[in-house]
Amino acid sequence: MSAKNRSVRVGLFVIAALLLASAAVFLIGDNRRVWDRKITFRGRFNDVVGLRNGSAVRMGGIDVGSVTEIAHAESAADPKIYVTIAVARNEARRVRPDTVMRVVNKGLLGDKMISLDGGDPRKDVAADGTFIASEEDPSDISKAIEKMTSVAKKADETMDAVKRTSESLADPQMAEDVKGSVKSLRAILDGVANNKDGAAHKAIFDPEEARRIDRILANLDATTANLAAVSNDARDVTARARSGPGLVHTLVYDDQLGASTTGTMVELNKSLVALRTSNGLGHAIVYGDDSTQHVLGNVSAMSDDLREIVANMKAGRGTLGALLVDPSVYEDIKVLVGNVERNQVLRALVRYSIKQNEARPHADVKEPPQPLIAPTPSPQPGATR
Repeated sequence: MSAKNRSVRVGLFVIAALLLASAAVFLIGDNRRVWDRKITFRGRFNDVVGLRNGSAVRMGGIDVGSVTEIAHAESAADPKIYVTIAVARNEARRVRPDTVMRVVNKGLLGDKMISLDGGDPRKDVAADGTFIASEEDPSDISKAIEKMTSVAKKADETMDAVKRTSESLADPQMAEDVKGSVKSLRAILDGVANNKDGAAHKAIFDPEEARRIDRILANLDATTANLAAVSNDARDVTARARSGPGLVHTLVYDDQLGASTTGTMVELNKSLVALRTSNGLGHAIVYGDDSTQHVLGNVSAMSDDLREIVANMKAGRGTLGALLVDPSVYEDIKVLVGNVERNQVLRALVRYSIKQNEARPHADVKEPPQPLIAPTPSPQPGATR
């Protein structure tokens, strides 16, 4: 074989290989919708569970695009993970604002992809670059395995507790204690059943006792209702005292009254201190001394004498008593006064006595001179009083 023929064959082989590679790339790109014009959408997730750039995006089981970007937010305070997907333009018209973006499994090997589900066709098409609803797939295998592991751990803990409990029950001393407890319980129940005079037996078997207990419970309910009413009334009174008006509100919340009360208490305290420490009449009356006892004795004696005089007057003893009690004395005085008015001699004697008194010289009584008092200057206009 000549070198020229060999070169031709190698060139043909390379051209065929390039054609096959180009066809494979075109087919793969066409399958991934690489050559279609794209519309981008975004979603937020707490966990993408291994989703990668380039992962497939499916809608209704059909590949309609791919994942183009997976990144955290620019702010460290935002824990969300933002996923950007590119969907072929002719398929993006099926995406609505309420379409749900989910991270789901792709096969049993743990690969992840994006699934677009739902969307009300009556709503407008989602715009390019908008956020659509995002939801983590609850059927994620890794999370299911984690839950199964947690359940298995709790089951192991439960079995350990059951094992410890069974070991405790297998203890002979424990068995004896249980038998003793059951025996004591049986004795108590037998006593309740057989002792007809006991309170427990009557409470269980005696209808009259049961009715009495019912009445007690009814009275307790009524008492509870009354207590609730009293509590409501107390709450109303407290609210009225807090909101006012009224004496209680004034006593509790009026600062001016509180200050006045404080001043009054201070003055009262000063008065009590002065009463206790001074030598005045109040101190003598409260704490007593010799002179005070003498004065109080005299006052008591005067009170006794006055009471005796009043008693004698009520009994008609003495002149004043006779005047107050005996009607005949009143009639005699009335007759005597009338006779004086009618007796001409007595009347002339009275006039003569009056003339004699008028003829006597009288002493002139002069009032002492009043001290001169300097006139008080009148206040000037605008002067402070």
